[in-house]
This record gives sequence, structure tokens and C-alpha cells, in this order.
Amino acid sequence: MRLRLGDGSHTGVGLGIASTGVLTWLGGGQSAILLWVELGLLAVVGAAYVLWQLPSTPATVSPAGTAAPPKPAQPKVGRGNLGVVLCYSAFGFGYIIPATFLPTMARQLVSDPLVFGLTWPIFGTAAALSVAFASRWLHAWSRRRVWAIGQGVMAVGTFLPLLQQSLWVLAGSAVLVGGTFMITTMAGLQLARERMPENPTALLARMTAGFAAGQIAGPLLVRLIGDSQIAGLDALSWASAAATVLLAASALWLWRGGNGSTTKACSS
Repeated sequence: MRLRLGDGSHTGVGLGIASTGVLTWLGGGQSAILLWVELGLLAVVGAAYVLWQLPSTPATVSPAGTAAPPKPAQPKVGRGNLGVVLCYSAFGFGYIIPATFLPTMARQLVSDPLVFGLTWPIFGTAAALSVAFASRWLHAWSRRRVWAIGQGVMAVGTFLPLLQQSLWVLAGSAVLVGGTFMITTMAGLQLARERMPENPTALLARMTAGFAAGQIAGPLLVRLIGDSQIAGLDALSWASAAATVLLAASALWLWRGGNGSTTKACSS
């Protein structure tokens, strides 16, 4: 089935980032405590809507004395999926650098929160629109090729700040990274289900753990370098360079192996 925009599970991430970014952008002159309260109220509204949409019928309980159906055997992930796990881990590292530090980079150029605060609305809007683009134009592509393209475009987004520090460059980076990270997430997780159709839980768990490790490693690298200058580059530049190399290398690996995948992308 072709991915539908109305599924919401993927577009919701981008819309959430965009709405939160707009809230903090418009409230840039407020105190941090007030902004946290407003964000908390926004989260409460979202949680209340989810609870309201939950079905009221309780789950069916098996009659007493009836044996539960046997659980399917847990498949082994196997060494053949190590490259997929590493690519998804590289995605986590490459994504978190601009996702965390783009506003910081923009703030170094201009102190007005109504200017540097635009990075998050741009990032989230690009993420939401990218899902619509994928559902319309990329449904006939293999998941592995879509993942490779998304990771490659993201590498361009992490590389741009190394070329020049300007608001337009950072806005372009926000569009390129924000516009690919949800497509990359969809393609990567769907590829895992394609490779282990009977029960992809083990592979999905390893990919998610690798992604989380990459997300942790990115800020830790920035913290490790701190205020030091290495070869004339600061911590954010070194982190962006490392993200670019990892994303580009993993995108190349995925692309070179893409001919063997015939299953179409953006389908369920």
C-alpha cells in the first residue's frame, strides 16, 4: 500500500517540530519558565486528544483455561544486517548535529530570537512536507535507494555550514536535513521489515539502539572538544565534518547495494 499523508505517524513529527518551533519563535522575548509552561500545555492538549481518540472497548481476554497462541520464534538478525544497523547509527549521529546545534549556530550570527529562532519552524515544516513528497513521488523507488538519497542529501546539509557561516546557509541546511530525516526514518525501518518480514523486532531494536547511540555521541563529541580549536576548527565544525563523512559513506554503501532491493518504497 502506498504511504498516505493521512497516516499521521510520520507527518506528525514534522508538524510537532514546526508548531513547537513557531511557539518558541513567537515567544522568544518571554522568559524560559513561561515558554516551558506553554510547551507543557501544548503537550497536555496533545495527550488529551490521544486519550479521547482511544477506543473505549477493552481488549479481548481469552477464556479461562484457554491456552494463549504460541509466540513466533524470534529470528536471528545475522551478520548480513550489520551494515544496515551501522548506516542507521550514522544517520542518528548526522541528524542530531544540525537538529541540536543549528539554532546555536544561527544565534552566533544574530542575537535577535525572531531571526535565529526561525531554524526550528523551517526544520519542522520541511520534515512534514517531505512525507507528502515521498508519498507522491517516491513510492515506486526501492527503500534502500530512497534511504541512500535521503542520507546523501542530509550529508550536503551538514556540509553547508562548513563552507560559510551565514543565515541563508543555515536555513538551507535546515531544509536539507529537516526535509530528509523523516524520509530516511521511513525507508530505513521499512527496509528492516523487508529484510526480516516474519518478525523484524530484533533488527528494528538494534537499529533504534544504534540511532540512539549516534544521537548521544554527537553532543558528546561537541562537549569533548569544548572551546578548543583543532586545526583551526571549533567543536561544531568538527562535529559537522564527522557527520558529513559518516552520512556520505553510509549513503554510498546503501546506494551500491540498492540494485538487489526490488520492493517499493513508501509502502506498508
